[in-house]
Amino acid sequence: MVTVRGDAFLRVEPDEALLWVTLSALEDAPGDALADVSARSRTLISMLDEIGVAKTDRSTTGVTVAEEFDHTEHGRRSLGHRALSRVSVRLNDPERIGELIAQATEKLSARIDGPRWLVSPDNPVRLEAARAAAAAARRKAEAFAEGSGAKLGRLLELSEPGHQHVQQVRMARATLAGLGGEPMPVEAGEDEVGASILASFALELEG
Repeated sequence: MVTVRGDAFLRVEPDEALLWVTLSALEDAPGDALADVSARSRTLISMLDEIGVAKTDRSTTGVTVAEEFDHTEHGRRSLGHRALSRVSVRLNDPERIGELIAQATEKLSARIDGPRWLVSPDNPVRLEAARAAAAAARRKAEAFAEGSGAKLGRLLELSEPGHQHVQQVRMARATLAGLGGEPMPVEAGEDEVGASILASFALELEG
């Protein structure tokens, strides 16, 4: 028996992106700060509806209200209370990504983190990589068999040695203003999707 590992890596254009939109306000009273962020959050929800982002593709990932201090040579000095809300947004259209960045920064003074490019789990390239990995395993097993004077027999076992997903994550971070509502140019580039397989074959002695 011979057991080999087959690997394959394919390059593909990402079909999803994650953005994080953060709204914050600093006021003397915590209630005033929270009211400011809440009002802009409602505007953000309307903005996402208009852009066409489904409710299932957005999520509030954190809300905080805390006193903020400035550290001076005379000790701490209160700056007021900061309220903050963070929303993650999943998008699959570069034009909508650029539109959201422009509108959120121009109209809401939002901070944008991202985009983080992803290849969706149901992208067909993942199955292509799996087929290529299996073919690579068979070629490697055939080479071992030939080198040892044997003939490659039937497949005995296949197993996946852990999820393989090699991805070139490119994340930009920016706080933008004064874009005049023009969409922000966004380019996805390419990522790399990988698959690995462990394959065991029977060996048959020739002659």
